[in-house]
Amino acid sequence: MSETAQVALAVVCFSVALLAQVTGLALLAADARRTGSALRRWRDGGTAGRDREAPVRLGELTGLLDSLLGNRFDRAAATALLLIGVVAGALGWFLAL
Repeated sequence: MSETAQVALAVVCFSVALLAQVTGLALLAADARRTGSALRRWRDGGTAGRDREAPVRLGELTGLLDSLLGNRFDRAAATALLLIGVVAGALGWFLAL
């Protein structure tokens, strides 16, 4: 392989790695934001009509768990994108040697 082609392939690998990792981190940040929002809604809405020491009803916990565990695809996609980014970055590093 010529040196020019090797450099071009390394640049493509680094670009793919950067894009995949930034997208994966954005998906994880969105999931964290969604989780925090669900917990704040549960904290603020769950204590409005009862005392702090009153037991939590099962319906309230079920609603919270449904919103927290809702979309596993985002976490799986984020993990896959981060893994692709690491592999592409390692491949680009080896090509740049």
